[in-house]
Amino acid sequence: MEEDAQAYEEMSKPQIETGSRFIGKLGIFQGSNVLDMGCGTGCLTKYIADTVGADGQVVGVDPDAARIKIAKEKYRGLCNLQFYVGSSLSGFPGDSLPYYDFFISTAVFHWVPHDEKEIFLRKAHQCLKPGGRLAMTCIVKIPNVVNDIFASYSLTEECYRKLFHDVGLFTNVVMEKNFHTLRCESLGRFKQWYKASAHQDLDSMNPCDIKEHLKEEGDGSVVCVVPRICITAIKP
Repeated sequence: MEEDAQAYEEMSKPQIETGSRFIGKLGIFQGSNVLDMGCGTGCLTKYIADTVGADGQVVGVDPDAARIKIAKEKYRGLCNLQFYVGSSLSGFPGDSLPYYDFFISTAVFHWVPHDEKEIFLRKAHQCLKPGGRLAMTCIVKIPNVVNDIFASYSLTEECYRKLFHDVGLFTNVVMEKNFHTLRCESLGRFKQWYKASAHQDLDSMNPCDIKEHLKEEGDGSVVCVVPRICITAIKP
């Protein structure tokens, strides 16, 4: 797992860039308390900590202990930034109190098993202050693609909307669909990135399913354009 965590750290630059742009539009203010759920190795969590300043507090949570170990080593000594192994299911600091101003989760929710997605949203609601904001990005399931290599647990746009409606805890729910472009220098590097992200070996999948998503360039690099939805919502 430690090797996968290091690969994730090295190859997540495109995800970090798009995540930073998304987070930069949320209106996070100095002094905010922010939870970053599924923080990985902490790059975006550090970006959030820089935004909230010395008077704020940012907590990064991830179920992968190897990723949390890397994050703690990289950012030790920062008083406004802490990392913990955990999840919505297993728990995290402040999970039962209205403590956080923002609950952020980028490129994570589509990996959450279907039977845990409602728990994820309820836990986010429980730990947010009144008026607090939930913000997350998710891969959208492509209709009529049976074996989507990116979205084992993802939903269609319609199903994301239905989930929020059925849970019924948040107001001002806004969903905006766009596309995330991922480029890797080779198919081999892409496979490394995928294994680190999904904890699944791409070689075990049908080659036709892989080709459904990837375009190989003349220089040996591969490009993948992934449909994504950005979701923001408010706790009343």
